[in-house]
Amino acid sequence: MLYKLLLVDDEEAVRKSICEKTPWESYGFTVIGEASNGIEALEMIDELHPDVVITDIRMPYLDGMELIKRIRASFPPINIIILSGYDEFTYAQQAIRYNVSEYVLKPVTVQELCHLLKRLKTQMDNVIENIQDKNRLENVYKQALPMLREKFLISLLSPVHPLVDSEIIAKGKEYGYVLDKDEFTVATFESNDSLKELAMLQVTEDTLKEQIPSLVFQYENQVVIIFYKDSNKYPRFDSLFKKEIYRALDSLYAYLERYFGNNTVIGVGSLEHAPSFISTSYKKALKALNYNAFNPDQHVLFINDMEKSSTKADSLNLEKYESDLLSMVKLGTREQVADCINVLGDQIVSLNADELSSFVLELLVAFDQLAQSYGTTLAKIVGDGRNLFEEVGTIHNAAKARRWFTSLALTIRDQLSGQRQSSHIKFVEDAKRLIGQHYQEPGFGLDQVCDMTNVSPAYFSSVFKKEIGSSFVQYLTNARLARAKELLVKTENKTYEIATAVGFTEPNYFSFCFKRYEGISPSQYRHQNKDEKH
Repeated sequence: MLYKLLLVDDEEAVRKSICEKTPWESYGFTVIGEASNGIEALEMIDELHPDVVITDIRMPYLDGMELIKRIRASFPPINIIILSGYDEFTYAQQAIRYNVSEYVLKPVTVQELCHLLKRLKTQMDNVIENIQDKNRLENVYKQALPMLREKFLISLLSPVHPLVDSEIIAKGKEYGYVLDKDEFTVATFESNDSLKELAMLQVTEDTLKEQIPSLVFQYENQVVIIFYKDSNKYPRFDSLFKKEIYRALDSLYAYLERYFGNNTVIGVGSLEHAPSFISTSYKKALKALNYNAFNPDQHVLFINDMEKSSTKADSLNLEKYESDLLSMVKLGTREQVADCINVLGDQIVSLNADELSSFVLELLVAFDQLAQSYGTTLAKIVGDGRNLFEEVGTIHNAAKARRWFTSLALTIRDQLSGQRQSSHIKFVEDAKRLIGQHYQEPGFGLDQVCDMTNVSPAYFSSVFKKEIGSSFVQYLTNARLARAKELLVKTENKTYEIATAVGFTEPNYFSFCFKRYEGISPSQYRHQNKDEKH
């Protein structure tokens, strides 16, 4: 396993020398990128997810210490090494406060850097080994929560005898849980290894305890998280609570990826406003996990990102194979739908005529409810004046049922697929419109556009890049620079005035970005284009 490393230094010669002379892979590392300043480094960290960042201190636009502070706030698992020519006690104090792995003075020899990498790899390997150590995990496993507390938490997910809110709050208080709140969301992920699951449980507890109030526990082969808070009647609290959950789960996934690989998928349920609806959020968190096959690049799946809520679809009482078919019709390929129909056909071979008719009718109703959840009906989808419910009466054997449902399911699938594509296009168009309206605001960024479109940052970034072909940061920067080029040619405003007018808080960083994207400085661009006009 090679650890990913990002090198940050404003001197290109220094970066080039370090990169070329250091045998990275011999010591377990690979350089995945170079950045010339802190702002550029943050953009690369957000996309590349390095394990280690080696950074200088004195850099333009955003210095090393501010970069480290922001890394610790947003990407806590990253190991940080300071490589600096400044031997100052204040820096050393800050480095300790931000848990910096190494503080090394320039100039550094290749031999010194190799010794550093060897130490760091040993430390990182030991942390992972300690997390996964089976003997230690077995001891922790024996110290699981007392049975009553565990049963109570599980009862919140799937209550056999549902309790009213006052009873849940009272029982929770007996077990040390404060559930007198009005904001709840459940998240969950799975593991098929009981010892590994316990390690993941511990990592989850440690990661979330300082970030957001939550209850973390095991249920069957899952780690379950109940997020909770009190809005105190604040009208915009739903949005703030969702944002806290987005950030907490992004941080959690970074740790899980580090220690257990990138196979973990976290499903996140709906936002509910009473403890008695925790089970509803959990049910939807499980449903979100089902979408992983169709969103393999997403590791944190929010049900509200995947589908619009539909009380009709939620109320269906179908067997597992029926539920699988509905999922495939919604998000699968034509081949997956056909395969699912074949599996279903094998299930219904033994049914008699009355049982088959009843089953076909039940599934037809489910399809109709599915269509309605997308704002349409079966009648509109199939057209041609067909009466599907009359056709049900002509189906007397499993073979005909299989053929009939294959044709119908594929027709529905094609229609819904087209709607999803249109929805994606609308979603991206809305985002582009918002960027056009707000790009000149210095505080406008990913968090703000996600609030406005009501989706999670990870889902927004993935869809936006897939549809546009560039990241949100690149698109926003291009929008700002496009307007800046107009102002440079059409006005006599100073460069710093134009930088502020198009949303840059730091004029020097505006000049840096302009030259990086356009190949020349703002003043050179103005000079060339005004000469061309004359």
